[in-house]
Amino acid sequence: MVDSPVVDFPYTHFFVSSATAVIISGPHIQTFDASTGKLIASTVGREGLAPSGPIRVAAVDRDAKHLITAADDKMLKLWRIDVLELVNERELPKRPTALNFTQDGETIVVADKFGDVFSYPLEHVPQNPPAAPAEETKNASHENPSGGRLILGHVSLLNAFVLSADEKYILTADRDEHIRVSWYPQGYTIENYCLGHTSFVSALHIPDFSPDLLISGGGDPVLKVWDWLSGRLKRDIAIREAVEPYIKVKPAKRTPWRLGNDGAEGSGSKGKRKKKGKRGKGKGKQQDDEHPDSTLPQEVEESAPVAEQPWEDEAPVLAISQIKSRGRHIVCSAFGATALFSFTLPELDSTPPHIHTVDFGQPVLGFTVQDDGLVWVSLDNGWEGSAGLKVRLARLNLDGKLAEINDSTSPLFTALNVAALLPGTADDLKSLELYAPLTSLPKSLDDQTEGGGGDERKLSKKELGRLKTREAVAKKQGRSKDEEDEERQAKRARSDLGDDVEMADGEDTS
Repeated sequence: MVDSPVVDFPYTHFFVSSATAVIISGPHIQTFDASTGKLIASTVGREGLAPSGPIRVAAVDRDAKHLITAADDKMLKLWRIDVLELVNERELPKRPTALNFTQDGETIVVADKFGDVFSYPLEHVPQNPPAAPAEETKNASHENPSGGRLILGHVSLLNAFVLSADEKYILTADRDEHIRVSWYPQGYTIENYCLGHTSFVSALHIPDFSPDLLISGGGDPVLKVWDWLSGRLKRDIAIREAVEPYIKVKPAKRTPWRLGNDGAEGSGSKGKRKKKGKRGKGKGKQQDDEHPDSTLPQEVEESAPVAEQPWEDEAPVLAISQIKSRGRHIVCSAFGATALFSFTLPELDSTPPHIHTVDFGQPVLGFTVQDDGLVWVSLDNGWEGSAGLKVRLARLNLDGKLAEINDSTSPLFTALNVAALLPGTADDLKSLELYAPLTSLPKSLDDQTEGGGGDERKLSKKELGRLKTREAVAKKQGRSKDEEDEERQAKRARSDLGDDVEMADGEDTS
């Protein structure tokens, strides 16, 4: 019997501040001194901190004091970064897709696969028995075992969210091409929509230099720049031609998903029925337990995510994974691409920016941009034919051009590429599902090609409903700016009468 080969875990989440580096490798967490590269603390081998599977989502507060993580066990864990002490944990109702801290670090905001966003206080005192569900969560699509406050709900899987600089608004993006601008924390009040994407939206970013702008990306061939408060599209940034040559990972094969002869959604001519979950409260429809509003069969979504192979004759799947900025200089990455891409956002909307590219030869798993323009890039060190490095460095210059640099003298750089290596098996790496979004995000691989190309069919009732909603919102956005400003001021004035306005009975959260 041949033993499974031992390989090194890649860094699946990566946070670097001026003092500390927080590195997550599958189920393990390590912290390092950013100046010396010395290991400060690790969860490896710690009693009472047995891993519960790969960490899927994580975030660090702005002061780098706390870390939040969630794995497949749906436990939201809060850690003190300096000693990696587990402060508290609480059960989430569904698997999270995104999470973050508010600016003061006192509140945690979590989006999940059922399209709901909840907030939780930093401090958590478990109650036994659990407290009765709060009145404000009655319209959630599922019960919350930890008493989180319901902020808002979509009718589709949420991929990303971001809070405005003043934290008066929350911007959410889903798999059905929607970007919604809602009040925060009164998320049931919808300020506007940013409509125009024709494919899923998987990344949102509000740049510091202009907090009234939103940059969004996903499966479309462009990044979109919005005046998000009004919902107006300011410009498109063509990105596909720059990104596609560097996408080296193909998604797992899956069965085409279309309407069967009996009119039910399914794969093949007979159409398999989706697994039914509980009826969502306040949403009035049946949903798959972990994949709401999904157009993929459950058995396909839960299959192994990718085969790490170069593309041959198939068109690559474009899926933007991260968007960050330093001043007017924007940096982005895509799932399965071996490069980072940067450009300077032009002051004149008519000027097309030049896309700069740095190819690392290994798929980029994540990156972070420091205030001085130094970019730390986490790479898939198991990629065949790669140099095997886990971290590379780049510099974002004053002109917005991204260039790789060699800083082997940096103690942190050396530590992360040598001393921080954690061994795992091939099965361990497979469980990371590094490129699962390439399969789960697109509704159809034909959606990624010019002009579609999928099978012609009649729209379902659900799709007709969405189309009517888009048309109604687009019609609303045709009003004059004075009318919009007047309505916005009136709504804000009513809200300022009391921050604790409760949702009216029966009000729709979708």
